[in-house]
Amino acid sequence: MIRRCLIVLSLLLLFACARPGDEKQRFLAYNDGTILDEETGLMWAAADNGQSLAWPDAKEYCRSYTGGGHNDWRLPKKTELAALYKAGIKKDEGAITIRDTLVWAAETNDTKGASCNFTMGGCSWMEKALSFALRVVPVRDTRKMAISPSPSSSAAPPQTPEQRLRVIDLLHKEQLITQEEYEQKRAAILDEL
Repeated sequence: MIRRCLIVLSLLLLFACARPGDEKQRFLAYNDGTILDEETGLMWAAADNGQSLAWPDAKEYCRSYTGGGHNDWRLPKKTELAALYKAGIKKDEGAITIRDTLVWAAETNDTKGASCNFTMGGCSWMEKALSFALRVVPVRDTRKMAISPSPSSSAAPPQTPEQRLRVIDLLHKEQLITQEEYEQKRAAILDEL
């Protein structure tokens, strides 16, 4: 756990140290079926679950989801889904594949669950038992890990190009960054030497 926290923290620091002029993409796709939203620190499944589900089944799907080797996935909040829509994630377009119009959200109200529309935008209440055209996109918060490393950890963030090269090599080995990201970051660091 400590190792993973340090890796995530190093990744965030590495991207913060990008060379001037590097365009920072908001959504980073990993080769493990996950997408990191660098603006919010949320990691998303790269695609919805692929079939319509009732709200209780959607909640269970997220709870048992293990994409990217993580086991702390959950149903997204309405505000998180609305932010995705605002960022350009729509049905059949954008960095995250959403193949139907409605996606379940975590909020509930008696027999209803929240859902967000990825065709027209906006969120509303639906009966939890409905499953027609309702999908789920699991999410997890990477900020908690990056902000709260173990108190016993005294590792300093990578400062020298050599240290940053070791970090980028580790991130690549752990498959936390794509091959393209690895090559771009490695080339930028090597240019500093």
